[in-house]
Amino acid sequence: MISGDAPTSDRMQPGTKRRALIVFLILAALVGAVAVFWPDHRPRTQIELYLRQGPRRGAELMKRDIDALSPVGRDPGPAVQRLNSLGLNCSAPPALTGEWVCLMRRPGEGRMMVSIEATIRVDRGVVTETSVRFWETPRV
Repeated sequence: MISGDAPTSDRMQPGTKRRALIVFLILAALVGAVAVFWPDHRPRTQIELYLRQGPRRGAELMKRDIDALSPVGRDPGPAVQRLNSLGLNCSAPPALTGEWVCLMRRPGEGRMMVSIEATIRVDRGVVTETSVRFWETPRV
């Protein structure tokens, strides 16, 4: 060995692995804390606002909004457009008399699926009755 050169060794200094593990655990804890406590800045959609009210109250609020858009004796168009914009799939009645049926299924809390069904009954093209139903079923 030449004087002034540092000794070369294939081994790490004692405690290097322990210090690396400590740094890794600190970084993992910081990332975990940020993931848990960082606020979600996404705006809530209207359908999420209905779902957060629970099945009964959410259905009542959606029915109230549908009735405000298309009251009895009026055209069902505004309510159907609103339901489509919320993400429900609507099917038209085969004739001027029948039912608009709008459906949606989406993941709920835990292992549950939330189903939403909005029905707008029409007679000669005008609304006669509306109903909304929310229910939860376990995912298979």
